[in-house]
Amino acid sequence: MNKKSKQMSWWTTGLITYLDFVLLQVPTTWLIPKFNKNNQTLQNVSGNIWQGQADWHKGNLRGSVTWRTRPWDLILLRAGANVEIHSGQTQIKGVVAYSLGQKIILNNISGQIAPETLKNIADWQWPANSIQLQDLSLRYKKDTGFSDSDGKLQWGGGELRYTFGQRQDQMNIPSLQGQVKAEAGKLIFDIQDQRSQKMANISLDPSMMLDVQLTQRMLLNVPSYDGKAGLDTYVISTRQPLLQGGL
Repeated sequence: MNKKSKQMSWWTTGLITYLDFVLLQVPTTWLIPKFNKNNQTLQNVSGNIWQGQADWHKGNLRGSVTWRTRPWDLILLRAGANVEIHSGQTQIKGVVAYSLGQKIILNNISGQIAPETLKNIADWQWPANSIQLQDLSLRYKKDTGFSDSDGKLQWGGGELRYTFGQRQDQMNIPSLQGQVKAEAGKLIFDIQDQRSQKMANISLDPSMMLDVQLTQRMLLNVPSYDGKAGLDTYVISTRQPLLQGGL
């Protein structure tokens, strides 16, 4: 590379760096309406693309979100940020990115999902223990669903009071652990007890419909249950939107 080419390369690199710096200073309050004129999710937005915060609400859930952009993700042809989400006692943090292929990417997600958040999935009286998320990663694209997913969850369990049909009942949920994976475009949570015995299977499809299957072994924790089946047999299945009020 001759001297002139080197100078041109340095000028180009400097210009790109400068433009990135200018772009990251754009106020978020100006940018959001350009991409979402009917924004009903984010409120009280402050800061800029580089770093900022906002209040949010979706359905019955409310909370706050903070972000700090990861400029080097642009090298991978995606926009990424370190994000923290709070909603009551629910706290989740990790890396969120959006690629040119319209794919949402989550990496290194950790935190806890509190009972009041679970109540928006099913309006029951949940145990006081939060669900712990550990190193969750996934890829999601609207037309193909989930892929490249991994991670773990832990839940201390406790007494769950719920309504099934017209009947109110309770379940003494044991300590549970779960492995996250993706199959056929669905996000799968394989739920087991502390002895690695099958307890439940939870799946989320690309349209954000939630399917829950419970095994005979899990239902034996319901004092009033007297059904007969193999311990690994799924005996109850339900299907509903992920959140009440939709996404």
